[in-house]
Amino acid sequence: MRHFSTHVVRRGVLPALATIAAIGLLSGCSSAPGAATAAAKTDKKFVIGFEQPLGGQAWRETGLAALQALAHSPAYKDKVTLKIVRTNDNDAAQQNAAMQNLIASGVDAILFDPASSSGANAAITQATAQKIPVIANGGPYDSKDVYVVSTDWGNAGTIGAKWLLANLGTNKKVAVLEGLAGVPLNDGTMPGVLKILKDGGAEIVAQGTNGWNEATAQQNMATILRSNPDVGGVYSFLTGGQGVPEAFKAAGLKFVPTVGGSGYNGEACELSNNAAAGLKGDMVFGQPAIYAKGLEQAVKLLEGKKIAKTQLFPPLEITAANAKTYCLPDQAANFQLGYDFPGLDIKVADVVTYYQGK
Repeated sequence: MRHFSTHVVRRGVLPALATIAAIGLLSGCSSAPGAATAAAKTDKKFVIGFEQPLGGQAWRETGLAALQALAHSPAYKDKVTLKIVRTNDNDAAQQNAAMQNLIASGVDAILFDPASSSGANAAITQATAQKIPVIANGGPYDSKDVYVVSTDWGNAGTIGAKWLLANLGTNKKVAVLEGLAGVPLNDGTMPGVLKILKDGGAEIVAQGTNGWNEATAQQNMATILRSNPDVGGVYSFLTGGQGVPEAFKAAGLKFVPTVGGSGYNGEACELSNNAAAGLKGDMVFGQPAIYAKGLEQAVKLLEGKKIAKTQLFPPLEITAANAKTYCLPDQAANFQLGYDFPGLDIKVADVVTYYQGK
């Protein structure tokens, strides 16, 4: 049995979390985006802020590492200075205050992974008044003044739910683990997932959470199995492809079709290593390198180019057919896959460097 204590990574891109901790040095920035900024830029770099409200998770740590890898790449190192600010516990009020601090410090653009669907409105209003573009990067945000560069999370939920329905046998009893309640991409996706499962004939016999943490997924799945050992399938939103099968193994139960999607290396290896034992899974996840895609789009804006207001990108899928290809035996179980993004050419070695804080 694979043992793992937590997937909350403390070594990450930055040192231990504080209420607000920042990296990056400001250098000659302008408050006006677009062509005017590009004209005034001369030899100065664009200063781009990134606000991260829930550090420590491998997905987010890898996203920040990919962001930094791109910023330090030959194509961007002379254009961009990053100012990364992190706040705790997915606190929308903290995020809003941190974004206001970024505005006060003179950034040219702000990227943020939304802690809520509307909690940063005050900061966004302030940024808009100062013509500082704001990009919701990693999840949706409900504002006409915000660009969105994100995984199509709603589609990610639909893909997994439909796969599970297609792979259930005669036993239609299903256990469901949602991610983290209160986060927009979780709360906006799960109602649709539950409807698809129920409309497709699944009987949802137990519900819980995975906390977007494989250890939590294993623990809570084990609790469910004690009273529902006869489930015929499991849907676990954006995490669970490692923890859920481990719970079945620990309980001495046969594997059932499982939907996960943390995108951790451990998920791919779990599926690859147990395929012969009957494990079937669909691990649907968004690329953490979406943060780097957001940086690319922010630079285009600041250079006076037009970008689409809302950009939603399809998730990746790991199944028995490609799990062996995704599994990286030389990387840790909580190494996050999806570290590159099509067209950006981010190298795994560079991501690992920034992930380890070197």
